[in-house]
Amino acid sequence: MKALLLLLVPSLAAAEVNLDDAGKAISDAIAKVDLKHAKFGETLTIDSIAPLPSSMIDTTKLRTSFAGLRLKVIDDRTHGNKIIITVQAQNNARARIEVEQGGGTILLTARPASPTLPGKCVAIPDVDYRVNVESRGIDQSGKRGLNTTTFELATTRIFDVDGDGLIDAFVPVAKKHTCPEDVKYRVFVVRGACGHDLGVIGPGEFAFDAGTTAIDASGFRPFVLTAEKTQSGSGVTPEMKTTVRTFAAKRGKYAQTEIKTKTGKCHHCSTWSCVSP
Repeated sequence: MKALLLLLVPSLAAAEVNLDDAGKAISDAIAKVDLKHAKFGETLTIDSIAPLPSSMIDTTKLRTSFAGLRLKVIDDRTHGNKIIITVQAQNNARARIEVEQGGGTILLTARPASPTLPGKCVAIPDVDYRVNVESRGIDQSGKRGLNTTTFELATTRIFDVDGDGLIDAFVPVAKKHTCPEDVKYRVFVVRGACGHDLGVIGPGEFAFDAGTTAIDASGFRPFVLTAEKTQSGSGVTPEMKTTVRTFAAKRGKYAQTEIKTKTGKCHHCSTWSCVSP
């Protein structure tokens, strides 16, 4: 299982477009934007992309359409099975197409932000952390089960931290035998081939709206991460501990601003242990 960093953004538009028409959807949306009143760094999901007819993602027609629409590709990458293309219009508005076989989203940053970044632009660490998770539990029929899953968490560019319309880098921070829910992430705002270190956030999984949360006064997006961990309770029933942490940038570095924890019985939850290969 590759990378836990997932961007799940609810569409703000009712329409669903075909991949080939995504460029036109971007051009039409930009034409309707009142740039004088748009907020710097605000990112919205303007359309969803319909599921593709085959497992092959063919972006040939889409890319051909960009020239006629005066859209310039400024970032082009693949993340797992997902293709991510960022384009810029003549008025500097930026849009991002994220698509895989099951469909995708189109996000628009009408007025890209350009905050002051801390420190020097340094090489972004290329980390690939793998861990085997061995889980065990009793299902509803009373049958005991044992399962081993390998998780791989790598340096990943997936969220736009500073509202410039380009996705930034998250580097896993973990000691040997660290379980996935305990992995933290060092955040780098990307500038070309290097990045500015904004510190460490986590652990936990990101909120569904992580990529579209409003930029705050610091010039960066706050993040909410949720970590769930099952442990043996006082009796035979496992207990699920859920910890929600909020992070915001202060003076150019992310810091935890809130933490909430709750614990409850989870009768058929698995318990697990983790070993690095």
